[in-house]
Amino acid sequence: MLGAGLSAWAFAALAEEPANILLTVTAADGSQHEFDRAALDALPQISFTTTTIWTEGATTFAGPALRTVLEKSGIHGGEVYLLALNDYAIDVDWSKIDDQAPIIATRINGATFGVRENGPLWVIYPFDSNIRFQDEMIYASSVWQLIAINAVAP
Repeated sequence: MLGAGLSAWAFAALAEEPANILLTVTAADGSQHEFDRAALDALPQISFTTTTIWTEGATTFAGPALRTVLEKSGIHGGEVYLLALNDYAIDVDWSKIDDQAPIIATRINGATFGVRENGPLWVIYPFDSNIRFQDEMIYASSVWQLIAINAVAP
């Protein structure tokens, strides 16, 4: 379901794929890095199958590692602020981000997915792979409809 904060402009912008920007990342120095689907797909991809508290059965997610996107944008530590289309936001500490998890899923079960399916970007962890991913803070950090990431000033 679309959040109340979704403007007609934002919905129209998401519908204009593939030329639209899906994600804007702002580094601590204020520089902005924009990613469309092609830019995200050009990064190394990680795929895993896991169950989630939001989906039924095992689901395969694929996309670049969050850390890869951050480092490409000039962010190498500290906290990052993740923002969703519906204005949900959370700060995530660098210690919760590793080379393989979480990923910014651009595909579910091999297909791209839209706003109505919690996309087109979803920060997701391989919950079944390690008990450390089965934590309330990790679940809260699994932001769907991700649109922006900002470095948090120290």
